[in-house]
Amino acid sequence: MPTGEKSIPISLLRDMAEALLRRPGATTCDPTTQRPIPGLSTEYCSTVYVAGTRESLSWRVTEPVQAGHNRCTPFFVVQDADYPPSQVWVVGYIHNHPCGAVPSSQDLSVWPTDAFNPTVAMAEIRLVPGNPAPARFQSTFIEMASAVVAERQDGTRIFLRYFPSGEIEQWSEARRDWIRLGRCAPSLAGRLSVAPRCEGGSLQLLRE
Repeated sequence: MPTGEKSIPISLLRDMAEALLRRPGATTCDPTTQRPIPGLSTEYCSTVYVAGTRESLSWRVTEPVQAGHNRCTPFFVVQDADYPPSQVWVVGYIHNHPCGAVPSSQDLSVWPTDAFNPTVAMAEIRLVPGNPAPARFQSTFIEMASAVVAERQDGTRIFLRYFPSGEIEQWSEARRDWIRLGRCAPSLAGRLSVAPRCEGGSLQLLRE
């Protein structure tokens, strides 16, 4: 793990995009409505975690889980073949969006749900610093985050990551860096819309 890499790296997201977006239904989207098609579109998700010691920490993912057309629930507890639970920290999860949309209210509310469950070791929560024994690589604390990978109709891929604080970032190929799109929160309970509430209005994805 390179020094200073404190959240889900783009290299891992590229690898996961190859694994998830080639699966059946992962990029199936209604071209007219730009919405997933029930029964055809499929989301897949993998839990992201780090394992090892302060001097040797590596990014890892679980085997993808298949879900429905608009939601995927990851595993909240993982078992690693090489390290005991005391050396495993859950970071978040990665999933695909068949239509390349920004994270939904459901996405933002899924993780972290058990941040203070003593049986689940978590990375540092950006929103609430001081999570017990957070993951650390040398002097860098690993931050909790989840991510979305998607593919547009022209074949270009979208990489998004979002944090418990509500910040959403998109990877820019042109700038070779993460660009902050804004900060969002799940819509109020009872509303039909799956779109999150964002500062300054709806988020706009980068077009590159």
